[in-house]
Amino acid sequence: MASMPFLYQLIFQVMLRSVSDNTSVNATKVDDLGPDPDIDDPMEAEGLRMEEITYHRPPNPLARKEQRVSAVAKLICSMIAFSQNRRCNGPQLRNSIEFLACGITERVNQWLMYHGLASSRQTAMSALKTLSSCAQSNLKNAFSRPSSAVVSPIICIDNLDIEQHVHTNSIGHQSHTFHGTWGYIQFPSPELLKTLDTSELTLDCFNEAMKKVPSFQIEPSMFMHTPESEESYRAIWKSQIARVLNQYIARPNNRAQAIGLDPPPVEKISSKAPDILMLKLMDAPKNSSEGMGRVLDATAQQTGLDLDQFFGRLQLMDGDLATCRNFNSLRLLRVPSAYAHHSLHNISFQLGASHTLWNIASSIFKSHFGDVKDSTDTGAWRCLESLGIPHAKAFPKKDFSLMIKHMEQVHEATILHCIKTVMGTQGQPIPEPDLSKGLPKIPTEKWNTIIEDVYLRYCTGEAREKASKQECPKLHNLLIRLEELSTVVEANRAMKAGDIGRLLNIWKKWSVMSQSLKGLRNYSAYLPRMVLLLTEILPPSLAKHFRHSLLFSPSGRENHFVAKDFYLELQNYWLKFFFNQTGAGTQIDRLKNLFSLNIHMSHKNIMTTKSLNVFLQMANNFNILDESSGAQKGEQNKIKKVGNSYILGSQKIKVEIGNDPNLSRFKLHMRCDTGLGKEDDDEQLVPNEEPGGYEL
Repeated sequence: MASMPFLYQLIFQVMLRSVSDNTSVNATKVDDLGPDPDIDDPMEAEGLRMEEITYHRPPNPLARKEQRVSAVAKLICSMIAFSQNRRCNGPQLRNSIEFLACGITERVNQWLMYHGLASSRQTAMSALKTLSSCAQSNLKNAFSRPSSAVVSPIICIDNLDIEQHVHTNSIGHQSHTFHGTWGYIQFPSPELLKTLDTSELTLDCFNEAMKKVPSFQIEPSMFMHTPESEESYRAIWKSQIARVLNQYIARPNNRAQAIGLDPPPVEKISSKAPDILMLKLMDAPKNSSEGMGRVLDATAQQTGLDLDQFFGRLQLMDGDLATCRNFNSLRLLRVPSAYAHHSLHNISFQLGASHTLWNIASSIFKSHFGDVKDSTDTGAWRCLESLGIPHAKAFPKKDFSLMIKHMEQVHEATILHCIKTVMGTQGQPIPEPDLSKGLPKIPTEKWNTIIEDVYLRYCTGEAREKASKQECPKLHNLLIRLEELSTVVEANRAMKAGDIGRLLNIWKKWSVMSQSLKGLRNYSAYLPRMVLLLTEILPPSLAKHFRHSLLFSPSGRENHFVAKDFYLELQNYWLKFFFNQTGAGTQIDRLKNLFSLNIHMSHKNIMTTKSLNVFLQMANNFNILDESSGAQKGEQNKIKKVGNSYILGSQKIKVEIGNDPNLSRFKLHMRCDTGLGKEDDDEQLVPNEEPGGYEL
């Protein structure tokens, strides 16, 4: 401590006497520093420390002890300084704000203040008000930057519903649900802007591209695989097989010559931490056209720009499917109009990448889930049950990340059985790993050969075509499930890696598959529309700007990217279930005015050996790969053949081209007159009779 070095050194040296001078301390000895985070990667631990999620943990017990002694000495000095002068309250003020957000009661806070560990609750509230005022000023100053005149900051919004519960009801004082909207703005990366042609980022350039939409001829080949994407997906398949082999069976002798665990990058996004400012929570629901108009006006007001300035330039916004639909409905209601703030022609909405993943993954999972009432069915539900996951919890409510985790477990467990079948060890259980020795190593040539054999035998189009000709559809259903679940796993991993090129290749495939998958009536039009916008219609620099705005790394680390809408969902969770638990009930005004402006998570999906052995036993008992003489005649008739969503989707596109050669459905809402305004307006009003699932 700079203000009291003598006291700091005195306390530090007294406490340090308990530390042995012998540096050869047993590194594995359990000390009293609390639980050791289960983090094997030093970069991961450093990243968590940078995000202030965990303390940095030095490599040996002696260094950890010294670090703790230093922290305690600093805290004691700060307590004494605060007791002498309440203005020396840096650590205490930070503690009081964190305690307020965490729900510490005022009585506990008073006790902490008495002992010099925190400031008063009144001081914390005053500090939050000051920070909120500064945040509002920073938001307005950000939109007045010279760089904002070239490229406007990107806005991401989402709805936020909170129940305001009242214990004792009275007239005008009753429980109700607050429906609001919240979001943040993100400034384009200066490094990205240096790689772009700024002349293509203007509103005029965007308008010129949109004018060409009516005459733009959509070809099915725009959504099909190219030789480059085929080669990329071949590497993706092999990397998925290699990950399972490396995680559960064996590792190669020479990692450099082995097939990689990650596919080659296609178009990477910079991992530099983004410049983000949170918006103020708005008392304006966006669940209708009228509400969307109020949200846009409230957002413009927060930026400090007048309506003509805000709506008179190209403004990129992100939201879920419901947000995009409500915005398009509002714009249809205001056509024609010569005023930018009324017509909203200069605003372009993009689908959130995470919501797209969740909805399409849910539909794919349901198509391969199987019949839980059939004891002989080997659908995804059977795999989940053998892994210890009840089929009733396969689609947890509002926990979409867990649903993706379940799909990845089913996919990797199936790949594991395929690997063991190729190796001829399908009847042998997986041994418990020896933590001291690790997994065994095998020659690199054998490692690569196993992966190649699994790929050729189960993952190619030829393998699926051959399986489709068999009398029993069991193997065909499994290979189709492998193929379609692999797209979900790849999309999730591509998003984490920040590779928008790989993600776009999956979106092209999903654009075709969504035509045949149930519950994706709206995504079947909105997703192809966005793919065309990002790959075919917009100028190269503007399209790259749009693409690279879909993902970012909040902490600035590689392989820790998230979609923008997912990041906002995390902030929503913190605001609703973390900062809202203050013990005083839900107070919307305080959430709006204090917390929402001041709010400035990586887990590995590894299955246990016991779960995998149970799965392998099930796979052998039910012969899911149809390796034996085949199913009985009665079983063959009972098993229902699962269709290939990609082939069925291609067939539906061909039929649609026959009825509408221009594929006008994919051009709706592209800010052009396609002559389909009335039909689209009817689409907004006609209820979706198919089960919507998680379509948001």
